[in-house]
Amino acid sequence: MKLSPLITFNGILFIALGIAFALYGPLMMAFFDVPELSIDSTTYWHLAAFARMFGAALFGYGFLLFALREAVNELSAAHQRRVVMALLLSNLLAAVVSITQQSSIWYNPAGWVTTGVFAALTLAYGAMLVAGRSKGGNTA
Repeated sequence: MKLSPLITFNGILFIALGIAFALYGPLMMAFFDVPELSIDSTTYWHLAAFARMFGAALFGYGFLLFALREAVNELSAAHQRRVVMALLLSNLLAAVVSITQQSSIWYNPAGWVTTGVFAALTLAYGAMLVAGRSKGGNTA
């Protein structure tokens, strides 16, 4: 697999999730079965604001990846490895956090999908890193 299509997919996915969380934070929280709490409206909107900030961060991260989708091919093999390693680690961290949340809080299909997506991206970047080393360093 080439690096550019994987980064493109990763970018589009994060843009879509970013839009969903930024515009529909409370709805996305319900999607993950965050229970309706009997709290005052100020506290509720603080929680919704956090979901929206998460969406804005995902949106920005997705656009950064999407903007770099072609430029990554111009990088040296060493710099491509660094990009792949950074994406591997960020998706691994997201997979670990999501499996932790799934097993302790969420217990729902949306949590398994989230965990699966981050795990698949982690495996894809890991396979790319291994394949790049076996080809003499070129990951793209």
